[in-house]
Formats: sequence, C-alpha cells, structure tokens
Amino acid sequence: MNFIAMTQKGINKKENEDRIVVGKSVLSGGTLSGEMESGLLAIADGVGGNNGGAVASHFIANKICTLPDITVDALRKINEELLALSMERPEYNGMATTLSGMLFAHGNICLFSVGNTRVYFLQGGKYLKQVTTDDTTWNYLCETLKLSAEEAAGFDRKNEITACFGGGRADLFKIELTNLESVACPVMLTSDGIHDYLSIDQIEDIIGEYGLTETACGEMISRARTSGSLDDISIVLGLNL
Repeated sequence: MNFIAMTQKGINKKENEDRIVVGKSVLSGGTLSGEMESGLLAIADGVGGNNGGAVASHFIANKICTLPDITVDALRKINEELLALSMERPEYNGMATTLSGMLFAHGNICLFSVGNTRVYFLQGGKYLKQVTTDDTTWNYLCETLKLSAEEAAGFDRKNEITACFGGGRADLFKIELTNLESVACPVMLTSDGIHDYLSIDQIEDIIGEYGLTETACGEMISRARTSGSLDDISIVLGLNL
C-alpha cells in the first residue's frame, strides 16, 4: 500500500494538536509518503479548547501503534490510561482527542472512529463516500430532525463533539468499529480543518485535477485556508490497497 500523509498546525497556533499515524510512525508536522505492506492509517485530533489537546492526541497515537489488533477492549484500556494521565497535572484536566482510521493486518481491515475526524472511500477513483459518522451535536440534531435546513446551515457549534478519548469522563468513549473483508478503492482520512471548510464536491474536483498526489493534498490545505480554516489540518491518502 502506498500512502501520502500531510499535517500542518493552524494559523497563529503555538503547536499542532493533530497527529497522523502511519504504520508505527507518528507525524506531528510536515509530509510523509512511502509504502507499507500492512499497518495503521489514522488521524487523532486533539480537542481545541481543552487543556493538553496535543498531549492527548500524541498519547493516543503512540499507544495505538503498539496494538497488534484494534479491539474495543484494547482502546477502552488506553482511554482509561489517558483519563488517569489527565488527573496528574492541572493543565491536563479534561484533555481529549478524536481518533479515526483503519488497521490493515492479517488479511483483515478494521475501520474505527470516535469524534469527528473522518474516513472516506474514493469509489471509482473519483467519488468520495464518507464511511465514518461524525460524533457531533450538529450531526445528532440533523439526524434526529431537530434542526431545519436553515437552522443547520447557521448552527454555530458544528465542531462540538459528543464522543472522544478522554474529556474527563469515561462515558464519552463511544468507539465505532467495523471489520471489513476488503477495500477495493483508495481511502482518504481528514481532520475537521479540511472537511469543515471544503465540500465533498470541492475535494473531488481537486482530486480530479491533481490526482491522488502530494500536490492534491497541498491544494486541499491551501483552499481550506482560503475558505477560512485556522485550525490544524491533516490529510492521509491510502492507495493501491
């Protein structure tokens, strides 16, 4: 499997709270590309506004690198360790992170997600299909028809998550895990610094123009910034699965 991973800290931010996991490598800035036979592709996004977002995402990213398999029990144990760490220093209280990704191992594929980082399949090489669900207040209100189309468009808490690692409460850990037999198309992972500012149509247009390339990733970041994204940004492409 070929991969391209790119992450960049937000505008005027002191540090990047996003972490990308590729195999056993954790990327906190810049670009990484290469090839691997199996392993992890994942993005952890430290929750903005909480203490220690970068600490939380880095902790989770490094912990999942050590797992031979992704299971609910293993991830819950890591969450318990993060909650314990959050009590050790006042500046860590309430720290949290999202996590979405895929593990390719033993001929199987495990898709997992908590929070609002996303995994997409690129069907036919050009049509994006989101295969994870955003754990956000906005998404819940839309799915339960408690917001009209007009209210949804003007909703000002779209980034407010309802599930995560950490967050000071064990009940916020609500991981979605799906085992897949195969994935016959490229995959793309994004943090909300991208997908909150670019529509699926815009992303598809960029891929159509530049292909599944490092240039396309850079163009997505550039256009997200032009659209107002001040947040940390992360993108991962998994090719030739």
